Amino acid sequence: MTGIGTAFFVTNKNRQACLVTNRHNVDRDYMEPTAKYKTFRLTKLTVDNRQNNPATGLPTKIIELDISNYSELHFSETYENDIACIIRVQINGGQQQKIEFPIDYAMIADIEKINSKLSVCDFVAFPGFPDWYDKLNNNPILRTGTIASDPRFNYSNKKESIGECIAYEAFSYGGSSGSPVFAIQKGFPIGAGLQAGEDFYRPIMLVGINAGHLLVDGYDKHHSGISLMYKSSAILEIINK
Repeated sequence: MTGIGTAFFVTNKNRQACLVTNRHNVDRDYMEPTAKYKTFRLTKLTVDNRQNNPATGLPTKIIELDISNYSELHFSETYENDIACIIRVQINGGQQQKIEFPIDYAMIADIEKINSKLSVCDFVAFPGFPDWYDKLNNNPILRTGTIASDPRFNYSNKKESIGECIAYEAFSYGGSSGSPVFAIQKGFPIGAGLQAGEDFYRPIMLVGINAGHLLVDGYDKHHSGISLMYKSSAILEIINK
């Protein structure tokens, strides 16, 4: 059995490169109601990785990285948090390719920033590889949306918890599972001689990982327009173990 999804690299507090994706992308038994997949195990993990063009600093050719420590998956202590991480990624075959474009640790929003800097109707964007990605150039497409639930609380469409979740109005589809979700920059830095309110400027920040979408009751394939992300603070708890 094979599968394709979206993943991304971040750095942790120790400046180690970590791979982040959804748990359901790498753990077939995750959240299954029966024991049908209980014995299934991940046996191979490859990642398409863009290299850096030294002349321009821009992404260039794609190198397929064969992850050697694919079995060293780390999950959230909260089972419902659909997040999986590999800390200090190692590559098979003696490949020396560097992970050129990880999301910097300083860009990852902790729980304090989520509670104080993120609000309902904030604009977000998430790159990913749904069916309509750029197949000619093997590039993701970038979709946008807005925060729909109060990020200070853990959203659930049920009477019980579904984890450290935020609902956002966006059209996530299969293949976008594991996409990083960014809160877009607000305002701009204030220079000398200018004044603005304390919350005028907020830099771009990673606020979560996309994990799927909600369907309209009674319609198996009818997208509700609401997608779900798990908070970046839950990612931090895993990569900084």
